[in-house]
Amino acid sequence: MNKMLITLSGTHGTGKSTTAGACCYYLNRLGWKQAYIRQVDLLIPFGFVIKRGSQALHLQPTELERMKPFRILWAVYILLIYLPFLRAGISFRHIMGYSVLCDRYIYDLIVTFRGKDIVTPFENLLPSLLPRPTISFVLDAPTDRILKYRPEHTRDLIEKEQWLYRQLSNRFHLRRIDASSSATVVGKIILSQITSIVKGPTKIGPVLISDRVSQ
Repeated sequence: MNKMLITLSGTHGTGKSTTAGACCYYLNRLGWKQAYIRQVDLLIPFGFVIKRGSQALHLQPTELERMKPFRILWAVYILLIYLPFLRAGISFRHIMGYSVLCDRYIYDLIVTFRGKDIVTPFENLLPSLLPRPTISFVLDAPTDRILKYRPEHTRDLIEKEQWLYRQLSNRFHLRRIDASSSATVVGKIILSQITSIVKGPTKIGPVLISDRVSQ
């Protein structure tokens, strides 16, 4: 069986991490050697720098990120840290014989920058500098449902993210998944699409993923 790269993206509050972890767990139970990567872990260090810098300068983080020196620093960080480490992490797991499920990917980075009205560094080059996914999903759900579980976000933010993800879905041919149903239903839809494009186990059981998601 060929080693896959599966990516899961989407708006805040759509259950990306829970669904990604559950799918990875369940694919392993089906006999697939599946590894899990969280893209956000590579962005946390520079995010900490932005947070501390904004506190020291008494600015909002977004104001700081819009300044030219920090845009340059972001570009350097993405080019020298984010891209090499993410690519190496995926390649290493493939060499070890694992397929990879990536919780968020380059598409989420683009949406994060665009959501702040900032041009993403190397936006047109980024997709070609990382491994091309075997299959990519974007989770979406009604705005009111998202705000119910993530009340710290504003309606404007969520609706803007949804619009941006729709644009990227069309541009990169990402598969949109309605995450308004139960986690069991969402997981089954994703798993059935994964197993439909590659040779491997095809039967998706009824309980395991729901047990995992409900924890």
